[in-house]
Amino acid sequence: MKKGTVTERAKFRIRFVLGMFLFIQGGIVVYLWNLQVVQGHTYRENVQQQSLRRIRHPGARGKILDRNGIVLAENRPSVGIALYMEELRVPGSMVKTIDHIETVLDDISLKLGRPREVSREEISTHYREKRLLPMMAWGDLSDVELARWAEQIGPQLGVDLLTETVRTYPRNDMLAQTLGYVGRGGVAQNDEGHYDFYLPEMEGKAGLEKVYDHVLRGEAGGELIRIDVGMYKYSVEAEKPAVPGRDLQLSLDARVQWLCERILAGETGSIVVADPRSGEILAMATNPRYDLNNMVPVIPDTVWQGLIQDARRPLVNRPVREHYPPGSVIKPFICLAGLQGADVDPQTVFQCDGRYFPGPNARPMHCHNRLGHGPLTMQQAIERSCNVYMWKLAEEIGYDPMYRLMASLGLGEKTGLETDYEVQGILPTDEWKRTRFGDRLRTGDIANISIGQGFLNVTPVQMLQLTCAIANGGTRPDLTLMKGIRDPHEEEFRPFSTERHPEELHWDAENVAVIREGMRDVVMNPRGTAHRTAHISGLTYAGKTGTAQFGSPGNRRYRSWMIAFAPYDNPRIAAVVLIDAGQGSGKSAAPRIKLLMQGLFGGRSNG
Repeated sequence: MKKGTVTERAKFRIRFVLGMFLFIQGGIVVYLWNLQVVQGHTYRENVQQQSLRRIRHPGARGKILDRNGIVLAENRPSVGIALYMEELRVPGSMVKTIDHIETVLDDISLKLGRPREVSREEISTHYREKRLLPMMAWGDLSDVELARWAEQIGPQLGVDLLTETVRTYPRNDMLAQTLGYVGRGGVAQNDEGHYDFYLPEMEGKAGLEKVYDHVLRGEAGGELIRIDVGMYKYSVEAEKPAVPGRDLQLSLDARVQWLCERILAGETGSIVVADPRSGEILAMATNPRYDLNNMVPVIPDTVWQGLIQDARRPLVNRPVREHYPPGSVIKPFICLAGLQGADVDPQTVFQCDGRYFPGPNARPMHCHNRLGHGPLTMQQAIERSCNVYMWKLAEEIGYDPMYRLMASLGLGEKTGLETDYEVQGILPTDEWKRTRFGDRLRTGDIANISIGQGFLNVTPVQMLQLTCAIANGGTRPDLTLMKGIRDPHEEEFRPFSTERHPEELHWDAENVAVIREGMRDVVMNPRGTAHRTAHISGLTYAGKTGTAQFGSPGNRRYRSWMIAFAPYDNPRIAAVVLIDAGQGSGKSAAPRIKLLMQGLFGGRSNG
C-alpha cells in the first residue's frame, strides 16, 4: 500500500470524527438553547412552584353573647412552647435531628417542671410531614411555668413561646347543651385554592357552635413560603391576614338562664322560657350539665367516658331532643279544640263520678279524684284538671277537631329552633298506628290522648310554643334563639337575617278567654291544682299542671309538667317546667314555676 493512500485515509477519518464531534456539539448547543431560552420560562415557573408552599392561618372565631351583651363564648390566648425544626436540624440523617430535638425537650422539661407531652413518634411524624410548621411541645403554660421559662430557659435556637387561640366559656356550664363546644376539626371551605399546610382550626362540634360554625369561623389567611431542597423554610414570599369571624347575639337572657338553672339544681329536667309576643327564647335550661371548658380543645377520655356513662345523660339537650307524654298540660288545648272545631258550649256540664267507661265492655278509666268532681263546666274542668270531663268531651267531639288543632300548633313536627338534633315528637293518626302496630286508633287511644297520655308525645319547646299561642291570644310564634349578628370591627349588632313567619290561628276571642280563665283559676283559685304550691301574692298569672306516668306498675314514676304565662292581663313571659322523674306536678313542677315567677316579677306566697 502506498504511503500517500494511507495518509489520505487517515485524514478522512480525522475529518469524519471531527465532523461528527462538531455535529453532536452543535446539537447539544441547540438543545440547551431550546431548553434555556425557548422553554426556560416554563421550567422556571415549574421550579418556583415546586419550591413554594402555602400555609393556611385560620381566622379568630366570633363571640357568642346574650341579649344584654354578656359574653357566653369567646377566645383567650394560650401561651405554649413551640419547636421550629428548620432551626433544630443537625448535619446527617433525620435520626440525628430527632435525637437532638429529644435532648432539647428533656432539658426544657427538667427546667419547666412539667413532663414531656410529645413522643419521639410524634416528633418524627411532624418532621416528615409538617416540618414547615411550628410544633407545640407544651400548651397553656401557667403563670408559674411562664416565670420558669423567663428565668431558666428563655428563647433559644429553634425554641420559643407561641400564642394560640383557645375557645373559652366564661360561664362554665351555663347553657352547656345549647351553646355546644368546639374542637380541632377540618378546614372550612374557601375559594383560595389548595393549601399545603394548615394551622389548627376550631370547628363547632355540638349546639350553636356547630349550627352556626359557618358564621362564627373567620376567613382564613395564609403565607406563601419558599423552601429549600430539604423542605425547610427559606423565605416568606407573600402574606394574607386572616379575618375574624362574626359575633352572634342570642335572644337568651343570661340572668333568666341562671335563675332557671338554679331552680333545676338537683333534678333531672328542663325549663324553657320565652317572650310570647315575639317567640324569642329567654332561657333554655337543662340539668344535669357539664363544664364546656373541659371539652376544648380536645375532650379528655376520662371526661368523655364520665359523660356517656352517666345514666342522667348530661349531653342531651332535653328541651329539643327528648319527647314525652304531656299529661294534663294538653287539656286546655283539647278544650279549645272542642270550642273551635266542634262548637261545644263551654257552659255544658259533664258529670264526673270518678270513672269513665270507654266502651260497653271496657274496663273503667279513673279520674285522679277517685270520688269524682261532680258536675263541671269547661272552665272548672281545666281548673281542677278533671280526666272524666276530658274523656266525655273527646267522646262527643271525636278525634278530628283535636288532631286539627294540635297539628295547627305544630305538634308532630319540629319547631325549627336553631339547634341540632331536634325531634318532632308524635301526633298519632290512624295511619301512624297502622304502620307501628297494625291497628287504627280506638276509643281508648283517643281518650288517653285527650289527657296527654298514650301515644301523644311532645317536646318542652313544642309545649312552649303552645303556651305562647294561648298567652298572646292566638298567634303561633316562630321560636328563636337568635337576635343579632355583628361583623368584625363593627360595634353594633344588626338583626339576625333569618326570616320568621308567625302564624295567625284565627281563634275566636271568646273561646280563648274561656281557656285563659280556666288556666288562671288553676293558680289563683283555692281549688286550682297549682294554687297551694304556685300562688304568689301580688301577681296574677295562669298555668296548667300535668303528670304523666311511666315505668312498670311496681316501679311507677312520674314526669311532672307545668306550663304558665304571666302577667295574666299582658303576658310577657311564657314558661314550661318538666321534671323527668318527679313526685307529681303539684310537688315537683308547680313549686319551680313559683320560684321562676318570683325571680322574674317579685312577690311572695300567701303563706
